[in-house]
Amino acid sequence: MATDVNMNEVLISPLATMVREIGASVADAQRALDAAAIDNQARLAAEHPELQALGYQVTWYQIPEASVEMKMALHFEKTQPAGPARMYLAPFNTKYRNVLGFSAEGSSTLKLRIVPVPPHTGA
Repeated sequence: MATDVNMNEVLISPLATMVREIGASVADAQRALDAAAIDNQARLAAEHPELQALGYQVTWYQIPEASVEMKMALHFEKTQPAGPARMYLAPFNTKYRNVLGFSAEGSSTLKLRIVPVPPHTGA
């Protein structure tokens, strides 16, 4: 087993960080889809004003739901004797298996579903 492991290469991170990154990636993808639709609508108005005048709208795409299911290797670490243990996850992939000598029998499954909800009204 190798002793000089680059943890970024095997993607080991706390669970909260991994979930946050997945959510941010879905949000970034939706923003890119929205920006493309806005650009296409502006191009339509510039190149085909007659269609714009008739109320033609370009197609808008949305990500109504994102589901993630990954095989994960779990690791609990307690850095201070009195502090809580933190859970770290690493996607179970070829690099992780080869670099750390991990066996599939010890893997867990992370299932995550991200869905849109109505905005908070402040009431």
